[in-house]
Amino acid sequence: MIGNRAPAAACTRALLGAAILSVGLMAPAFAPASAQDASQGQVRALIEARRHAVLSAEIPGRIARMAVDAGQGFKAGDVLIAFDCASYQAELDAARAQLNAADVTVRVNRRLNSLRSIGEAEVQLAEAKAQVARADVRKSEIQTRRCEIKAPFDGRVVERRIQEHESVPAGTPLLEILSDRDLKVELIVPSSWLVWLKSGQRFDLRVDETGATLPGEVVQPGAKVDPASQSVKITARLVGGDSALIAGLTAGMSGTAIFPPAVLSALPTKAGAAP
Repeated sequence: MIGNRAPAAACTRALLGAAILSVGLMAPAFAPASAQDASQGQVRALIEARRHAVLSAEIPGRIARMAVDAGQGFKAGDVLIAFDCASYQAELDAARAQLNAADVTVRVNRRLNSLRSIGEAEVQLAEAKAQVARADVRKSEIQTRRCEIKAPFDGRVVERRIQEHESVPAGTPLLEILSDRDLKVELIVPSSWLVWLKSGQRFDLRVDETGATLPGEVVQPGAKVDPASQSVKITARLVGGDSALIAGLTAGMSGTAIFPPAVLSALPTKAGAAP
């Protein structure tokens, strides 16, 4: 048993080393800045879509058509997904026929009531049945409108989660979309910066993927400080800059926000350090 401990220990060390390496490789680019970078006014930034949604099925049914694929663009109001809604259309036609019959009954009963052939109660009962039939038509119309899922804004498809001809229950996620032109910037800054960092503060954003540098502006500081890292998330936006460079940006890109030297004097110093 003693002779087996060394190989087992070596194996454990190897697995631990592999786990540490794996964690290092998976470390996100969007993380709190180091103390040295923060002291130089540089923090990490992430470009995100301001509008992002996962479209789900509002009705159960079979997918008849998927009009877009991953990466494809679309305009607000475009039909992205269409269900096979023959049964829903048939229910709507039946509801409209019942409403038509109920309206006829109301008109006949009102005429008979004017001739004193029936009482007022029969008229009111016919009118109540017509109201129920009208509500059934509205319900069927709503269900039929849900047979088409339209784009709520201009954007692009991130991921298709379903294929044509598949049948899905209500609530199934179908399509992930985002607005690729309405972008925002998120920064992670030291919580001590909240003393001086206010809305409207300008900075330069150097994008890792493109190498471009674009002007940015703080929109609002975060509402909560992370006690573990003593950092806070800041929402910012791009202001001006080369339109071609901005058009080349994609949600998920990261970079470095560089604040001007003029604001570095406002950074808190350690106790006892020279101002």
